[in-house]
Amino acid sequence: MSSTIVRKGIIPAAGLGTRVRAIAGDLPKELLTVAAKPLIFHAIEGLAASGIRQIGVVISPAKESIRQFLLGEPPQFLAPQLDAHLRVLLRACTFSFFVQPSPLGVADAVSLCRDFVDDEPFALVMPDNILLDGLPVVSQMIPFFSREPRDMLGALRLEAEQASRFGNVGILETEAISDESKKIVSVRRFSDKISSSLHIPAGESVLKNFGGSIFLPHFFDYIEKLRPHIEGELDDVPVVQAIIKEKGLLAVALEGNGFDVGNPAGYWAANLHSERKQLLLQNL
Repeated sequence: MSSTIVRKGIIPAAGLGTRVRAIAGDLPKELLTVAAKPLIFHAIEGLAASGIRQIGVVISPAKESIRQFLLGEPPQFLAPQLDAHLRVLLRACTFSFFVQPSPLGVADAVSLCRDFVDDEPFALVMPDNILLDGLPVVSQMIPFFSREPRDMLGALRLEAEQASRFGNVGILETEAISDESKKIVSVRRFSDKISSSLHIPAGESVLKNFGGSIFLPHFFDYIEKLRPHIEGELDDVPVVQAIIKEKGLLAVALEGNGFDVGNPAGYWAANLHSERKQLLLQNL
């Protein structure tokens, strides 16, 4: 596989959404809105803006409303939020749907898309990570991937006051590489998922995996290699850790304001940020 062109994207949308269930109720969390757009539409817009129009969406049996929404049959209360641009964009994309029968983790969900991806690089975008005020995550990564087609992920530099709006996983230890832009680094360690809240000491910062990644098709081989050795959910974290150990992994420092809207603090912070931005534009 030598292609440096990323044509396909995967959006995992089969999770239980436990952290925001009190906000979402019976609605899939991917249909919650930030800046008047459902979360999954932020992900689709970002992929399309990055030149990726072939999109695989993994849903659960309980989330058929996501398929209906993307195929042009949105729930009635969501329809007014879709302007002409959004409707045109939906028609411009080709969606392939995959059903994950049980919530067995992100890597298990991604594994369902192997035939869809075939032998190509692909973008993996998490719909509950929203990047505002900057180019989409994958758009910021593609120029680097075009120069050096290796596994890479997006990363945000977080300060102490931002910790409450993010989950506690994917904290990176990195080392510099010879890159003039200083925006891309080599990842040496990717932290496990921890149930406790993310804490960043005052005056310090961390570099955290955020929003999206570009992987080579060997990602699927790693999933199957690890599957027999993992009980319960097969998350993407051990897959990424194995790739770091055996192949190496790059991280691109992202520009923009990021929010983990899969947790309440991040969701409300993203909406507050969007509302303040809208008010500022109205007063110009």
